[in-house]
Amino acid sequence: MGIIQSSMLGRITGSMGNLVFYQLNGKTVVRQKPGPRKKPASERQLYQQKAFSIGQKFVTPLREALNFTMTKKRASFGSGTSRTLSWLIKNAIVPEDKVPVLYPERVKISKGWLVGMDSPIVAREGASIKITWQANAWQGSAREEDKLFVIAYAPESKRVYTVYEGNYRKSGEQLIELPWSEPELGEVFIYAAFYAQDGCVREFSDSICLGRI
Repeated sequence: MGIIQSSMLGRITGSMGNLVFYQLNGKTVVRQKPGPRKKPASERQLYQQKAFSIGQKFVTPLREALNFTMTKKRASFGSGTSRTLSWLIKNAIVPEDKVPVLYPERVKISKGWLVGMDSPIVAREGASIKITWQANAWQGSAREEDKLFVIAYAPESKRVYTVYEGNYRKSGEQLIELPWSEPELGEVFIYAAFYAQDGCVREFSDSICLGRI
């Protein structure tokens, strides 16, 4: 703040806002306070920023599906998208020559205690995808009525097709007709998991990536 030491013609010292008043050789001098020193981002910070950007770009088209599989009952856990992004950055992005590289095969679109798929096989014929597995009902927490959840994701074109209520675990197979023509597809990653529904509560298995087709 500014301080008047005697009269209106007296000396002023102190500060006001971002201005500093002081005396120099009998004269009142005013200068601006230096702003906060901006340090250049470190190599680690630049890596983290790039990894976050890569991860966010990958999960954004999956927002609706991830909020179905990964959102917890308590709001404090955050959205399914944010939880997936956090996990992805730690586990599916690795440094290669100091550059973050995403491996979609490592991405988890669900996590849980249910038994997962046993011996899954996926095959693609044009825009159709067939998934088969061993019907492992009653193995641990697995049950015949567990439903299949599938995401078909083409990252390059940002196309996502989700099967929310697939066949039962006991059926051993699922045929998916993608609503895209083959030239539009590019590489398609298939993620699958089982889940059990009890009222409004869903319990999932850890998802697996069935491959890039």
